Amino acid sequence: MPSVRFGATRRSSKSALRSGGLDRALTGAAVAYFAAVIAITILVRSGDLSASEIDSSADGLVDGRVLRLLSSGIAVEGPLAVWQILLCAFVAAVVIQREGAAVWWVAALAGHVGSALISYAIIGLAWGLDSGSAEDAANDPDYGISAVLGASLGALFASGLRAGDRMITGFGIAGFVGLLPFSVGWLDIEHPLAFGLGAAVVLRVGSTDPSALRRQR
Repeated sequence: MPSVRFGATRRSSKSALRSGGLDRALTGAAVAYFAAVIAITILVRSGDLSASEIDSSADGLVDGRVLRLLSSGIAVEGPLAVWQILLCAFVAAVVIQREGAAVWWVAALAGHVGSALISYAIIGLAWGLDSGSAEDAANDPDYGISAVLGASLGALFASGLRAGDRMITGFGIAGFVGLLPFSVGWLDIEHPLAFGLGAAVVLRVGSTDPSALRRQR
């Protein structure tokens, strides 16, 4: 009987994540997030806002700048800013449509923050082993939406996998492969880490009804 209660608890928690009012509010929050990304990216690119005011770093985290783990995800770093935003918003919209906005938010936050914490821990460990490149990377600015994109792609992959949707699964795999060339530095390893964390979230708290997901194709 305890196992039955545990199963019922898991189902009720997943249903709560997809409740109508909460889902609508979090969908609106997702739209607001991408609007903020566009606005902040314009400010950074125009020089009206310095990236150093929002970025994160391993050293910064040690110094107590914990909120930078969140603010570092509200501007695009690197080239092709418009395409990064469009692709990330598109993948997020598909995940929200299939799994609900709450699941996407959990996946995105787990991917963005979790991947940073893991990569910073790896940098710290390597620095402790006298790696000069890790010591340099500890103070490198770390910001952008690439980890949010990676987490969203991971969530999409897991959603397709659970539903037996080959097209969605394949899109997620293609996205993962596309991230690999940009995942070779100390901070860049956040991309595959975010993909894995996003996938893990959906596998844990995503829809338990594969047939319902198939009907959304």
